[in-house]
Amino acid sequence: MAPIRIVVAGCNYAGINALKTLYSTLLAKQATAATAATAQLPDVHITAIDRRDGFVHYIGITRGITEPEFGEQLWVPFKQVGWMQHPKITFRQGTVAKITSTHVVIEGSEQPIEFDYLVVALGVGRYAPIGVGVPTKPEFIEQLSSANKRIQAAGSVAVVGGGAVGIEMAADIKCDFPEKQVTLIHSRELPLPGPFKDQFRESVVEILKDKIGVSVVLGERVVSQAPVSDDMRPTHACDPEFADSSAINAQMTLSSGRSVSADYVIRCLGTCAKFQNLICIPNCNIFDASGIRVRDTMQIDSSDYPNIYACGDICSRDQVKLAGVAMYGGYIAARNIARSVIYGDKAVLEKGELYPSKIMLLMGKDHFALQIGDEIWDTERARPYATPDMGLDNCIKALSLDCTPEFEHL
Repeated sequence: MAPIRIVVAGCNYAGINALKTLYSTLLAKQATAATAATAQLPDVHITAIDRRDGFVHYIGITRGITEPEFGEQLWVPFKQVGWMQHPKITFRQGTVAKITSTHVVIEGSEQPIEFDYLVVALGVGRYAPIGVGVPTKPEFIEQLSSANKRIQAAGSVAVVGGGAVGIEMAADIKCDFPEKQVTLIHSRELPLPGPFKDQFRESVVEILKDKIGVSVVLGERVVSQAPVSDDMRPTHACDPEFADSSAINAQMTLSSGRSVSADYVIRCLGTCAKFQNLICIPNCNIFDASGIRVRDTMQIDSSDYPNIYACGDICSRDQVKLAGVAMYGGYIAARNIARSVIYGDKAVLEKGELYPSKIMLLMGKDHFALQIGDEIWDTERARPYATPDMGLDNCIKALSLDCTPEFEHL
């Protein structure tokens, strides 16, 4: 009898945690001989697909740009992850070109990868140098080094976009290069879109301006820039990670008519969806402006395809898109697939919880701000969560990138 085929498309926060959970529920050695003797786990084969050959800790990318030696640690090659070498796990490096109701197609390959269960965890795209389009760690290190050299050569740097990434980018540049003029430009009266208190946003502005020394321009939109960066061109690559959002010696005109010049500009203006023109499932209206609609079980919102799941930033859920949220979604999706594999039609699927909105801003090594739900945490209470490595070690441990997961009961 052929093994049950499970495909995980995308292997970062959501996808790698889904893969780990599938391993721990379906492939890991049982804790005791008695348990192993009575267990009759179905035969499965798992195929993981990603265009990169390693996990990237995106949370630390801004610090990786300003400190390339730290940045080298952000990429963990999959070949170093012991449990991913299991004979029933196959890693296929490549870009997902098409997803249908029965198979996944990798760009440049004529052989479709058929599945019985699918996890779509492709995330969203960000423009380089924040986004990572390169496929290998050496190329990643070169990308960080290139951006770092541009910062070093600049006397002034402007960051356009006051979301979480733009805030942390401006702060990391100013903290690591205090002699440089760093300006953060945001189109609204306060930074950080999302369900966060104005008091919290105001405290972030105060930290940036008064404690770090970033010049903050609010309520002003960049209406023109010369030279333009690649992401501003109408013909830029469909995949944003391959379009550079930075420019050298740029002159910007703001909505007020004011002119701002900078030796180096980095545009941090949000994300781009990856599901458009990629997912070709018939009679399946599961998309809205922010992603793929999913149920609490992380199944796509279609009764016709209960075997297809989606998790991470590619999903449309009433939650802030964060690494922890993505990892949790991957965990729920994988456990439900494992339940279906083991129990068949009798499987009772788990429902993932919607946790309160949360944001932790790490502004350089010494400044941070945390809001969970409606509560703004004071400095001392939040301090234990402001780790110097921007959560890298915690993620490595949570995803078992440096150890083998134990068998997990459903």
